[in-house]
Amino acid sequence: MTRLDLLSIAADRELRLEAHRVLRCLEDRLSFDSYTAIDTRAIAEILEMRPQAVSRALRILSERHIIARGVSKGRSSTFRFATDVVKPGNPAANAELRSAVETDLDGLARGGSFTASYGRDDLRRDIAGGRCWVLQDEGAIIGQLSIRKDPSIEMSYLLARLMVDRRYRRCGLGSRLVAAMEQSLEGNRIHAYCAISDSECLKFLVYAGFALSGYVKGRHEADTRLFFGKIAQAAPSLADTPLSEVAN
Repeated sequence: MTRLDLLSIAADRELRLEAHRVLRCLEDRLSFDSYTAIDTRAIAEILEMRPQAVSRALRILSERHIIARGVSKGRSSTFRFATDVVKPGNPAANAELRSAVETDLDGLARGGSFTASYGRDDLRRDIAGGRCWVLQDEGAIIGQLSIRKDPSIEMSYLLARLMVDRRYRRCGLGSRLVAAMEQSLEGNRIHAYCAISDSECLKFLVYAGFALSGYVKGRHEADTRLFFGKIAQAAPSLADTPLSEVAN
């Protein structure tokens, strides 16, 4: 890595000590050109860390786009140093928007963690049901949105997963995903929950036209979740346009 890369990493306050330790251990093992299998347990023994801590550090380094994760080889995952950066201009104009397919599952899973109420199997079912959309740039998934049927209310769906790669945020990608979802579910009610402490999510939901309709009080104030809803409406310019053309 260049000196500028190392200075940027050193200045990243979201990286904790364990991530820095794992990165230093990987410096002589990884390259920019090809993926290398990394044995998490071997790294843990060298650094005298728990394997779970090493796995967590690798995930954080991947999320911060310091390293890139490749395909798995047996029980080991493969990595290389990340070289991809956001291109100048607006990536929203270049990203391909499409419905997700089964082969996207691993890439979607790497895009963010799951929760107790929405796991990998839930995402797989939503993909199979045509309730998941992705934005892809040069083969990499940079945005995703999935919804699930709300069994308690007829013609109602719950926004289950909305994620945009950190490097591509504030470029309109989230709005494109919501527009694709609304085009597909026009006339249905869409619900969304958001933690009261998540100001970025709150601003986006309001911007996307969701209206506050209630809240679920948590044990602590920061745990309180706000409940939003809206009726899906296809934009006039998208209503009669195939999804493949909307993406271009």
